[in-house]
Amino acid sequence: MNLDQLAVNARLRTGWESVDLGILLAQQHWLQMATLWLIPALPFFALWMLLFPDTPNLAILALWWFKPLFERLPLLVVSRQLFGERISIPGALGLMRRANGRDWFAWLSWRRLSFTRAFDMPVTVLENAGGKARTARLGVLHRKTASTASWLHIVGAHVEMFFGFGLAALIYLMLPEQLEINWWTILYQTETDYAWFANACTLLIMAAVAPFYICGGFMLYIGRRVELEAWDIEIHFRKMRARPANKHHRNNRSDNTRGEKTLCKGALASALICALSISILTAVVAPPPALADPVTPNQAQELIDETLAGNDFHQMDTVSGWRLKDFKSREFRFPEWFIAVIEWLESLGSDEEEESTSESDRNLGPLIAGIVEVLLWAIGISLVLYLLWQFRHQLRAAFGYRPQKKKTEIAAPETLFGLDVRQESLPDDVTAEVLRLWHSGAQREAMGLLYRASLSNLISRFDCRFQDHHTEAECAQLVHEEAQLDARLQPGLVQFFAQLTRTWQRQAYAHQPPASDQLEQLCTQWQQVFRQPEVAL
Repeated sequence: MNLDQLAVNARLRTGWESVDLGILLAQQHWLQMATLWLIPALPFFALWMLLFPDTPNLAILALWWFKPLFERLPLLVVSRQLFGERISIPGALGLMRRANGRDWFAWLSWRRLSFTRAFDMPVTVLENAGGKARTARLGVLHRKTASTASWLHIVGAHVEMFFGFGLAALIYLMLPEQLEINWWTILYQTETDYAWFANACTLLIMAAVAPFYICGGFMLYIGRRVELEAWDIEIHFRKMRARPANKHHRNNRSDNTRGEKTLCKGALASALICALSISILTAVVAPPPALADPVTPNQAQELIDETLAGNDFHQMDTVSGWRLKDFKSREFRFPEWFIAVIEWLESLGSDEEEESTSESDRNLGPLIAGIVEVLLWAIGISLVLYLLWQFRHQLRAAFGYRPQKKKTEIAAPETLFGLDVRQESLPDDVTAEVLRLWHSGAQREAMGLLYRASLSNLISRFDCRFQDHHTEAECAQLVHEEAQLDARLQPGLVQFFAQLTRTWQRQAYAHQPPASDQLEQLCTQWQQVFRQPEVAL
């Protein structure tokens, strides 16, 4: 991977900016990527059609299930083209084994329904990560982009569905009015020819949408790596290192250019002299122009009338265009199975027995259909209830309710970023000790004491759920989010902790201590926001 050959500008982007960049990349390489997607998909589709010609619905289901295998080769090719490597279709076919050599069974089994497939696939195909290394890698990559990757998957599925409906509507509009087709027979009966034609159209739609889905997830992965690995800074340092060599090369090239310019000026002067000589000879030798025959007004009028009387001004053109069809009004009729189910439901409350069993036998099929429909409704309602229960905490947070505390409380951390945040480790008068350390020259220890005292009070008095893996910025963001749900966290406390976090980061990492006035102001604010409540006697 040569960062100097990167075809895009390496900079920090939001998730949707990265997806938009992936759409532009897919537009440039769409034909090649769609072809590489179809190379394994078309033989699979044709082989299924030859072996199982009576199961078109299972064919399209199997084709959809194997999409992770079809997306690997286009992903590998576009990743190399992003770094300046040009690969033809025959050359890409040589990478087929390289693209499908790892975790293909996992992507066809327990990972198949993953909503972040386009974002996770580069970790498998490009980094060859597996097992615990892959899990740890995805844990880092998913922190800011998992939501965007999921929405990309949802949008891609809906785009395929809209294209399918649009193509069906286009075919319907192109049919002539005189052609009468029984659509119910096509949709509900065993018309395998129409089903295979619909499957072929679906295959082409999948191939058309796949490059945009693959490139969107891939550029989202690249954007996350740019943020984590600081590619923009590394590329900038490489350019700074290459400036002296480029300057020496430009000086040598400028010396050669001066000689070429001198030769070009002489050739241009010779060409101008030749062109001037040819123009003078042409003006002397050329014959005088011929004059047109004079025409009287009467002759001109007769010529105009004769021209207007010709066929060119008396033509009739037939103009065709789109218009709505004149649909014949048809009386709507309920299906037979629906009428049978209604009659069966009405007969449940009647005490009269049926005189013959032929009618009940005739209604057995619709009865089973009704039972199946009831079961489907029950499954759908159960699924909705399960999803509501599964995401109950997120829904409570979305409606502004504080999440319920679990019975088993998570133990509060004792250290954060190497700082002891236990209450017993703090002095009785925190601000006095901070000022004493500051005036004695221990500036880092003074800021560290003030910062860890703030963290300790937020944990013990305001139940802020800090974790060992949180950074300073994540702790400040957590306090900001908790303030929206907990009225005890006043805006002044949130603003103070954010300011204190920035000051501590400059002191700890940039070695830039604050001014004495600023430190005293922070101590005063600390006493205001963390003052102990008075106990009523």
